[in-house]
Amino acid sequence: MDKTALNILLKSYWSASGWKADGDRMPCPEDFEYAKSKGVMFDPVTLDHDQAIAQVNELVAMLNRRKVADAFLASLSTRRLDWRSALGSYSVFQHIRPHASTNMKHQCRICGFYMTGGLEHDLNVLNFERFKWGGVRHDQVIYAVMDLSLFLKEPATEPTNADIEIFRKIIAAIEVAPENTSSANLHSQFAKIFKSNKSERDVLIAILGFCGVLETPIHSGYSNTFVPVIERHLPDRRFVDMPYPACWWQSNIGINQKWLHEFFGHVL
Repeated sequence: MDKTALNILLKSYWSASGWKADGDRMPCPEDFEYAKSKGVMFDPVTLDHDQAIAQVNELVAMLNRRKVADAFLASLSTRRLDWRSALGSYSVFQHIRPHASTNMKHQCRICGFYMTGGLEHDLNVLNFERFKWGGVRHDQVIYAVMDLSLFLKEPATEPTNADIEIFRKIIAAIEVAPENTSSANLHSQFAKIFKSNKSERDVLIAILGFCGVLETPIHSGYSNTFVPVIERHLPDRRFVDMPYPACWWQSNIGINQKWLHEFFGHVL
């Protein structure tokens, strides 16, 4: 990864005080061209609903659970959050199938593709989120297309013994979390295990929800079947701090051992 190009991307959207204003987000033309040349920033892309679904299907077919799980593991000691992200996108869309777009409040009722606002998509803010936190829109098809296509350009990653040890400690910490610990508060249980901030740990929890490790008996993850947007029910409270299905998880539910071993059994 070219550090100069990555720094251009990160500084385009983030400052010491947080998100930059919309009008201040583009780098100078020279920096933008440099970041583009390194595959970190991009011109807008045009994709309609059917093209996006076709592309995500093609990308998923080029991957498997072991490959994205290993990248997730390898991110733990390296803090390569772009590697961590792929497990989330792959998990959500591993069972998506071609379908006709059905409009529901300007979104497809099945995949959530936004039917308004034009067909041009800005990938730069999505890639910023990918590197900054490990992604936040894994359940949106445009993000998944970008995430998985960039991931496939990277050399295959293998987790180290340090990565495996970190993961085992995270799982152990989740298993002994106090009763009724919510997914939104779970991050504190493994804060000292590896170098990370709260936002990064929250995304990690969300990804474990997507792949089913932190699903619930009523609200399942995506590893058995694709969950349409209209079925991704959220808790009835003012603030929902986690995406579906992790938003429903509590420590008394526990870890889904089937999906834990399906994705990570080779390191347990």
